[in-house]
Amino acid sequence: MTEVKTDYGDLEKQRKAWERLENNLKKVINLPWEKFGNIDGAKIPQSLDLVHILHRDIYEYPYLSVKSTGENKRIKRPSLHLNNGQNTVSIFYGGVNKKAEKTDDGEDKEVVTLKSSKSIPRFVNVILDYLFGKIALHHGYLYDISTSQFKRLSEMDIAHEYKLGKRSDFTASEVVEIISFIDEQISLKPLKEIKTSIIACHDFQMDLHQKIILKNCSIKDNECYFKVFDCQLSEVIEMSILNANYLGMVIDDADSLHNAQLQPIYQMLVACREITKTRFFVSKSGTRTGKGLRHKVISSIFDTKHVNLDELSNKATAAMAWAGFDGGEMLLVTESGEIGKSLERYLKILATESTYRGRGIGQNYADINLTGVLSIDSNEKVLFSSEMNSRAVNIAFKNRPKGETDSERESIFAPYWEAFTEQRVSETSREATALAGVAALYSSFVYWRQNKFKFNFKQVEMDNFSSDHFDFDDVQIYIIEEHIKGNKTIIKTDEVQKLLKETYYGAGSPKRKKEALDIIGYFETIRTFPTFEGKRKSFRVIAIGNPQRASKAVAAFLESMYEPP
Repeated sequence: MTEVKTDYGDLEKQRKAWERLENNLKKVINLPWEKFGNIDGAKIPQSLDLVHILHRDIYEYPYLSVKSTGENKRIKRPSLHLNNGQNTVSIFYGGVNKKAEKTDDGEDKEVVTLKSSKSIPRFVNVILDYLFGKIALHHGYLYDISTSQFKRLSEMDIAHEYKLGKRSDFTASEVVEIISFIDEQISLKPLKEIKTSIIACHDFQMDLHQKIILKNCSIKDNECYFKVFDCQLSEVIEMSILNANYLGMVIDDADSLHNAQLQPIYQMLVACREITKTRFFVSKSGTRTGKGLRHKVISSIFDTKHVNLDELSNKATAAMAWAGFDGGEMLLVTESGEIGKSLERYLKILATESTYRGRGIGQNYADINLTGVLSIDSNEKVLFSSEMNSRAVNIAFKNRPKGETDSERESIFAPYWEAFTEQRVSETSREATALAGVAALYSSFVYWRQNKFKFNFKQVEMDNFSSDHFDFDDVQIYIIEEHIKGNKTIIKTDEVQKLLKETYYGAGSPKRKKEALDIIGYFETIRTFPTFEGKRKSFRVIAIGNPQRASKAVAAFLESMYEPP
């Protein structure tokens, strides 16, 4: 038997850890499982009876202490290892049997034999991690607290990490119920204090619940935080100045800048469950205007899931695509094509729902967390229904000057790419640093505080006319020309009716007509006007419904008139 160099202080810590685990395990085995209310509830104590916690001493292999015989059975290959971030223990899983054997003197001697089970039920792993302190139940949710940054575990997380498949004894949902039942009976105190709303860095913290920035404070071993980042306050402040300069350069107007400055803190508050999501963000402009770099920076501090809308609309891939969004804090849609009402069904779910049903490969359907905030990056037309428009927070980016060369644009953006990003061995393109993301969040927090901790988002009308693929049709041109003349309410005369029929005909013409008018800020309605006889008469008219959009349309039309052919 090989003696190893051992830290006796570490052995003492391990002794306390396995004693705690043994005591908790005994309590759980003896719980009134008949009250659990699951047809397979009896399997739980039966399976836990086969769990044996191994002890460590100065020798290489851990041992199983058999109290009835006083033997220490060395186990070279334990069945399972547990690690809660502070201590580790090993487990033998199987039967411990006794039998009588004759000694050389002819006397009976009780001998212990071990029979290892081929596999451990997956739910047993979860229970042991809970009893050992790797995971904790906090306000009804399971958390992995083995590191300084905790992880909130969804049903999909549990199914994935503990390999709970279709043939498992219990589903992920039932496993959560098992842990909740245990916690109701023995109520284990977590090994660490769970700080659900604190962003922790080397020398400062952002407490999003108290709405304060704590300076000169470090990360503690007995605490775990929502986010942990490797940066100092001084470098964050320095980077935030550069971030402010960048936003000022690429954002189109004051209202868009206001919305952009509030986006990171809004997303972080939703991510840590301080507020519920009610809004989503849309960034729009032409190509290569800096939207992508900004989204890289923001997404660097979130668990970001990239959304492929084509996969969601495909029945063969939809369930797994939805499952891929589980736990995402930022749901990023980067669409080069037009985003219209045909895709709105999926965007509405992403923007408003907190849970949805999905299925991982080889797993059962389960509830997935859709608590992430939707953020859309588009170069093309963006039009939503009135319901979605009321939730959208628009951010307009400046289009790059016409005639600007690639080298000119690259030289302008190069200092920001260099400061905000780094090249990683595992990536083919440069990725944003956590420092850049924390600086954006810090600036956003300060701006939120200046606005008295309110999210008073501004209404911004997007430019849907600068795309290379957009052309005004004959009806739109007629309405805009009348608008320029000062006629902003157009009566549907016979001439206008004829133009409408010639422009919008065939199947779906009413819908196309409505969408075409909506794009330029107009709609069909009935208005009453006085007649020469002093009476009032109602007319079908085309009138302004969205003055900001109508102004954008007029400006785009006039600009197109002066462009060289």
